[in-house]
Formats: sequence, C-alpha cells, structure tokens
Amino acid sequence: MERRDVWEEIYRRFDPVEPVKDPAWRAPRPHTPVDRIARRLDLPFADPRILLAGTVGTGKSTELLRLREARESKEFVLLLDLHRHFAWMGDGEAIQRVASWEVIFLVGLSVLGAAREILPYEVPPQHVEDLRLAWEQVADATNTPRTTEIDLGKVASGMITAAGSVLVPALGLTGGAAAGMAAGAGATKAIAEGIRRMVPIGRSGRTLPDQDEAMQTLLGAVNVLVGHMQQHHRRVLLLIDGLDRIRDEERALGLFLRSELLSQIACPTVLCAPFALRSAPVGAAIPRFDTVVLANEPVLDKAHPDRMGEGVPFFVEMYRRRTQDLPAPDAMEQGSLERLAYVSGGRARDFVKLVRGVAERAWTADVTTATAEIVEDAVDEARRDRERGLDVGHLGVLRAVMADVQRQLPEDARARQLLDWGHLLPYPNESEWYYPHPLLTLHLLRAPGSTG
Repeated sequence: MERRDVWEEIYRRFDPVEPVKDPAWRAPRPHTPVDRIARRLDLPFADPRILLAGTVGTGKSTELLRLREARESKEFVLLLDLHRHFAWMGDGEAIQRVASWEVIFLVGLSVLGAAREILPYEVPPQHVEDLRLAWEQVADATNTPRTTEIDLGKVASGMITAAGSVLVPALGLTGGAAAGMAAGAGATKAIAEGIRRMVPIGRSGRTLPDQDEAMQTLLGAVNVLVGHMQQHHRRVLLLIDGLDRIRDEERALGLFLRSELLSQIACPTVLCAPFALRSAPVGAAIPRFDTVVLANEPVLDKAHPDRMGEGVPFFVEMYRRRTQDLPAPDAMEQGSLERLAYVSGGRARDFVKLVRGVAERAWTADVTTATAEIVEDAVDEARRDRERGLDVGHLGVLRAVMADVQRQLPEDARARQLLDWGHLLPYPNESEWYYPHPLLTLHLLRAPGSTG
C-alpha cells in the first residue's frame, strides 16, 4: 500500500460513530462490566434487569456487542438500537421525548419482527391484533396524534430493517438476506415516513400512570409476544441501546424512576442508561434494576493527574489491533499513541476522533510516520473544540475538582451538566473519582506543575 492508502484505511477504521463489529479489532477492556453481567445471566433462577450506565462515548455500544456475542449460544439476543432507529426514521431527537410505554411498544414490534423471521410459522394473529389494539388504546389515552391506521406487519418489518446492521447478526441472517435488509434500510425513505406517520414517537399530550388499564394492557400484549418467542424458540435476552443519549435528567427519571414498565418486560433486559441516573443520588432508588457502570479508562494518575495512568495501554492495544494487518507498523509511534490516549481522557470515542485527526493530517503531509507536530496539531484542534462554550461558572466547578485531593463530585448542579457534556470525567479505579477532561487542563485549566 502507498503511504496515503495506509492513512486512508486508518481513517476509515477509526469511526467515532459505529461500534467495531469485528471482535479481532477489540482490545480487552480492563474495567468491562460484561463478565459481571454474564455471570448474572447464567443464574438459572434469575431474570436480571440491568442498567449499563456511563457517559456518552465511553464505549457502551461496543460492550453491548461483546455481550451479544458472549450470549448468542445461550439466548436469543435481540439488540434494539433506538438511536439508530429514530435516526433512520428522520427524527433523531425523538429519543429526547420518548416515554416508557413507547419503548415497550417498540420492543413488542422488534420481537414480532424477529419472530416472523425465525419461527417456521406465523405468529398467532390474535397476539398481533392485541398489540395493535393496545397501542391504539394508549395512544388515544395520551392524546398521541395519528394520521393513519397502524399496520403492525409493515411497522415490525421496518423495525428490523431500520436497525438492520444491528439486528441482522442477532437474527442469524447472512448473505443475501442480510444485505437486502441493510440495503432496504438506506434506500426506502418512503417506508420510514410511513412508519413515522403510523407510530409517532415522543408526541403524546399527557402521561399515564403505570397502573392505568391501557398501560397494563400494552405491557401484557408485549409480554405475550416475548413469552411466545421463549416458548417456541429459546430464552430472550433484550439489549436496548440509545437511551443513554437522553440529556434531560427529568426525562431519564421519568423513564426509570417514575415508571417501572421497562423493568417489567418478561425476559432478562440490559439497557444503556443516561449517566445522570448513576451520578444523581436518586439513581440508587431506581426499583427492579441493578446498575453497572462503564466509566472512562483511568488514563490519568489520581494522585498526579499530569502523569499517565493505568488505562493508557488499553488504547495503545486498541490501535494496534485495528491496524495489525496494515503494512505500516510505524505509522504511529508508541509515544504518540500514549499521548493520544492520555488526552482522550479515557473516552473511547475521543481517542478514535484523535486518531482520525492524525490520519487526516498525515495523509495531507504524505508521510510514513505521524510526526510530533502532526500529533500535537490534532490534539490542539480537539482542545479548542472541548474548551468552546464554557463559562466562569463551569470553570469554577472544574477547578474545585482539581483542588480536591479526593477528586469527589461537587454538589454544584453544573457538575452533572459537565458530566453529560464530557468536560468532567468519572474514573473507576479505587472509589469512583472525577477529574476535568485532560484537553481542558492543557491550557484553560492548566494543572499546577503540569507540563502540558
């Protein structure tokens, strides 16, 4: 390969949006919660309900893929990516308005679509009709606008198509079937628009308590489909990605604290949850769910944050695994990789973006090895982006964390905002501790004694 071909391939392999699907490209994660979750799932007398909490960008979607692969031989794993689904529907912000009963209904549609794909006979029509009637009953009771009568068969197929790249592997489809479904997801905008008209998400005019008859009827109709799948195929493991993108704490609490519907799906369930549920004290009161945290890898030393911590080798290994087959072992030197790992703050997405930034510049310079100047230019651009928009109040909170030798979370409400935005980062080793993103300490919050 020519030099520029190598850098183009590195750029393509470090996608900050798509989780890595090839297991060979994934480095073993020192603080992964997957083993802990798998042990719970192995208990024959438990149906665990688990919240996988963590700030956006820590790698939760990749960990869900690890869990799916680890459990495929034991359960039927249904991985529903709500963020991807809503984006395909042309309403990515729907995730910010979604209600618990709407998530329940989308789960029912996904189970229905999966059952139609893998069971050798039709799902009993009464089960499908009960789900349709239950949806209409709740939609009417919540003043949810509808412009057309719902066609569950079309919508269920759309759920599978919309999340094709996630759900196709879980369904075991390969070759032409998988390719056809994935192609359909990108090509048939008319289907997406039709589904969005039939099932408008996040547009209800009022809320209902869980105990309302319409809500319980909907939950029951979904659980009948789950039970049918488990009786005629095998135990279902439901993985739901995307809810961690909810920014509003009140919305998050409404989904998990003020409503218990999501914990009453009749199968083991693992959901990516907003980090606000972990960082807020009320999060400990969430009923029926156990919470596990995927924190940032500790690339900083807690006592001396200007020094590299034990999490740096994970990112170096991540890079090595994704590039081991390329004819350019020296494209990025060890020191450069360690530098990028440190300034990423231990956030997988930030590290990937930094590698991309280096690849862009190295391609332009047409060099064999990324120079220190290229690396620092990529870091500086990331630093400026991270600094943007912070006011003196935010900076005061961040400086307070830096001054606290215990690295505890300040009581200031802005601290939780900074967690959501990725400016303040949680770390898992020892007791959970916090520190500003290293990109902010390079200049804006330069730590005492820091060399930058």
